[in-house]
Amino acid sequence: MGRAWGRSSPHLSRVPAVLIGVALTLLAVLVACGGGGSGKPSEPPGSLGATLNRRVPSSIANLPLTTDTGRTTSLAAWHGKTIVLTDFLTLCPDTCPLVSQNYAAMDHTLKAAGVASKVQLVELTVDPQRDTPARLHAYRRLFGAPANWALLTATPGTIKKVWAYFGAYYQRSPDPPPSIDWWTHKPLTYDVEHSDDLFYIDPQGHERFVIQGTPHALGKDMPAAMNTFLDSLGQRHLNAPMQSAWTAQQALQPVSWILGKQLGSG
Repeated sequence: MGRAWGRSSPHLSRVPAVLIGVALTLLAVLVACGGGGSGKPSEPPGSLGATLNRRVPSSIANLPLTTDTGRTTSLAAWHGKTIVLTDFLTLCPDTCPLVSQNYAAMDHTLKAAGVASKVQLVELTVDPQRDTPARLHAYRRLFGAPANWALLTATPGTIKKVWAYFGAYYQRSPDPPPSIDWWTHKPLTYDVEHSDDLFYIDPQGHERFVIQGTPHALGKDMPAAMNTFLDSLGQRHLNAPMQSAWTAQQALQPVSWILGKQLGSG
């Protein structure tokens, strides 16, 4: 193909210049409009995260998880939907509220694109001892989380199995000086250190993409209780996010790729 357009091609000199100009113009229009291809969203760049294609085994997909209303569900319950799964805890004073705020922005874009029913946003705790359904429900009310945004807990053993499979790190740690619980207004006795991850599961139950790193939620309206609860590091991540931090729109790129549909700004 490259040689056909080279200067040494004996055929090119026989084509009238005006026809060459017309052909180049048409080619430019086709490229600009996505002609000659499917027009579908491309695979997210490696700078954003890692592409995978591994089926989530039934031993993980069918593990019982509990919603903020006390209902039992599982990852398998959303077979046929694209799942965006993240690890979090409601008492995280740093990145978790920022992830949740980006989830809210993502949901707004999904609704505007008419695909909210095809995507399930999921936050699964790394703090099952404190994140009861009642506490998760209080957190849901703070963010106004819609039906396609699940807040989940489970037994400590189940939580360990799920996050061991996906590779999310978490570890209980001291909390000196103690923070004040945004819900009960009592001092906390411990914190949970954890990685910051987004895991994307396609409608067929295959894990397809992983984003790791802190969220970029600057410009998003944080619920007052959460804004007050953020510690100094959380405030820094909110007001001066790192250059590598992912935005809501970037977090939608794997969803767009899986759905095969361009999504608007998040």
